[in-house]
Amino acid sequence: MKYLPSFLQKPKSRALLLLFLIPLFCHIPAGAQHLIGVRSGFNMSGIDFQRNDKPKNIPTFLNFSLLYTYYHPMWELFPYFGLQTGVSYTEQGFALPGMHSELYDTTRYKVLTIPVVSQFHIDFWKMRLLVNLGAFGGYRMSAKESYYTQSGTRIHQKYLFDCYDIRLDYGIVGGGGLALKMKTFELHFECNYQYSLSMLYNPKKLSNLYYIYIYPHQLTFSLALHYQLFK
Repeated sequence: MKYLPSFLQKPKSRALLLLFLIPLFCHIPAGAQHLIGVRSGFNMSGIDFQRNDKPKNIPTFLNFSLLYTYYHPMWELFPYFGLQTGVSYTEQGFALPGMHSELYDTTRYKVLTIPVVSQFHIDFWKMRLLVNLGAFGGYRMSAKESYYTQSGTRIHQKYLFDCYDIRLDYGIVGGGGLALKMKTFELHFECNYQYSLSMLYNPKKLSNLYYIYIYPHQLTFSLALHYQLFK
């Protein structure tokens, strides 16, 4: 596989690329539904950390998205298919024990992401049952940290990225929810889990002796208002 770029030689990366390409093979029928909307939510953010430092999830309240959703049958045989994409601006983060075992140091960072999600739906009455599966790409824009000194004083400061920080982000997202249809508007209540396949830091950042791999994740509860175009 020497002729493939290094990104595509990784099994996880090839699976991620496949999730992006699936919608390209779908036929576009005349009776498709187009929705645009805004979404806001609440996150529980954390990290997968291989060391026994007991990382802690933290709540974050910044989660805003502009979305476009396209519902249409797949190859005119599967009527439950949809595609959703847009731009999301979120705050993510995590907490780790600091100098005092009972006090946690926290890191929070802003992330701009572009999701591409297959949104399967089953319509009944005035509602839709939603199932989401897809991928996202993004960029970690800025960060701030809060930690306790030996004396117990809490310090807040801007986090300065260095050459060991990995700012490009990508991963998978899945979840589901319910939608309430109201003529030209729809309310979507969703719960989604996002797992990053891009490490937060270079494995050598925290130790020269051992590689330490840190992967962010977050659970999001959201409410979105969509407007149906061409109704």
